[in-house]
Amino acid sequence: MRTIKLTGFLGLLLFAQQALADEKHPEHDAVMQVVGSFFEAINTSSAALMAKITLHDAMTYSVREQDDGHWLLRARPQTYDLDPANWGSEKLTERYWDPTVLITDHIAVFWAPYDFYIDGVFSHCGTDAIDLVKVDEEWKIGNSSWTVQKTGCIKHPDGPPPEARK
Repeated sequence: MRTIKLTGFLGLLLFAQQALADEKHPEHDAVMQVVGSFFEAINTSSAALMAKITLHDAMTYSVREQDDGHWLLRARPQTYDLDPANWGSEKLTERYWDPTVLITDHIAVFWAPYDFYIDGVFSHCGTDAIDLVKVDEEWKIGNSSWTVQKTGCIKHPDGPPPEARK
């Protein structure tokens, strides 16, 4: 039993060390540039920018907290979000903090908590997970997943965004 606990602890320590090391990975800035563009596309409602950074056959998955406490999975092709007709007129603001980024060879994973505002009003919070792949020397989003929580939210440590209504 002691060996299992020690092995688990060492595995966790190595994982944490790898996560910290990836900030110095030579591809870190390139990966984060694509992640930054992902959030810019959301915050500016730019289907064109989203199309530029996303693989055509990517998928999106959201797991949404329901009023009855259950969680509902929604899966759809990224092409839905690449169609400008599916973007509303609302001003969206999504912000993340404390990201974990893991990079190896031609794959990367971004994971972070986020909060989300619609027209300056807090909507929900959750966790974003973005899978990236390097294709033809360019990082692209392969899949994105997120949770949508309305209760127990932890909001951005900087407080509400400037456009948030009081």
